[in-house]
Amino acid sequence: MKFRALILGAFLVAPVMVLAQPATPSAEPPKPGGPLPTIDIVEKVKDFGVVAKGEKLHAEFVVRNTGQAPLEITQVRPTCGCTVADFDRSIAPGTTGKIRAEVDTAAFSGPIAKAVLVFSNDPQTPQLNLVIKAEVRSFVEVLPRALILFKNLLSGEAATEKVTLVSADGSDFTVTGADAGGGPYKIEYRALPESERIPERKGPQWGVTITVPADAPEGMLNHRILIKTTAAKATEVPINVTGAVRPIVQIIPAQANLGRVKSDAPVGSNVLLVNNRQGSQLEITETAVDNQNFKVEVIPLQAGQRFQIAISLQVGAPKGAQKGTLRITTNDPLRKVIEVPVTAQVE
Repeated sequence: MKFRALILGAFLVAPVMVLAQPATPSAEPPKPGGPLPTIDIVEKVKDFGVVAKGEKLHAEFVVRNTGQAPLEITQVRPTCGCTVADFDRSIAPGTTGKIRAEVDTAAFSGPIAKAVLVFSNDPQTPQLNLVIKAEVRSFVEVLPRALILFKNLLSGEAATEKVTLVSADGSDFTVTGADAGGGPYKIEYRALPESERIPERKGPQWGVTITVPADAPEGMLNHRILIKTTAAKATEVPINVTGAVRPIVQIIPAQANLGRVKSDAPVGSNVLLVNNRQGSQLEITETAVDNQNFKVEVIPLQAGQRFQIAISLQVGAPKGAQKGTLRITTNDPLRKVIEVPVTAQVE
């Protein structure tokens, strides 16, 4: 009986052992004692020297197989800021292949070194590093900086920021145009007279004025403006813009969710805050939810400035999902009617 039990146990365990075996690797390693591949990359570092900011660097590495078996490149993994365009996966003995990589310098300044990790079936060198080096310079600089932040910008109000474009080496250039990058901006530029230039900088200087107009739509500002110039190494000068156009009358939060409410428990409620900008008087003339199972109460916190709107379920509201839209009518010319989704789950 013990012998039969052992045999039966072996049959029961065998399928589990088969399923637990590791998956077949994508590149079969060379057999011990047989011919081996050998990876050889003579130029492991590509140094592009001084390059213009925004230039894309295209690096091509030549890979030689000096071994006696096919060389399989299983993976090429770039580091941050670098992308791999393509590479030869299998290289026969005595032949060469290529690895092509690209670095976009738009986000970098100064010396950079971007690595590319190469994995192969060479048992002596299963992994090696390739490096792309350069010194990134802005041949046309944006002062004080190439980042503009529009903060606390309210709908209906225009806002303007100014920057100055200067030549890094004092060479001549002209601004010829501007691309707003899909943003709502009005962009103006002009050559600055001597009296308005930065004293310690040589060469021409151009003033660039970026305006968010009063009729700009509400929402986030996240764009890259490109200033076009005649500079040979800076035909496009990027300026990043960030910020937000916020409504004058703000509702916090943007929706009212009463959550789950027991039918025999105290009535659920949700509170909204209505904030108005300083210097203007807001009046809430009417509030209503298009679902009779909700009721609304407006509580002034600061006359003309801040209000609290309490939304609650009527006593005896039926079970199930309750949905509606709260309509707030105001005297604000830009937000005469504000709609807020209202939800609740009665159990």
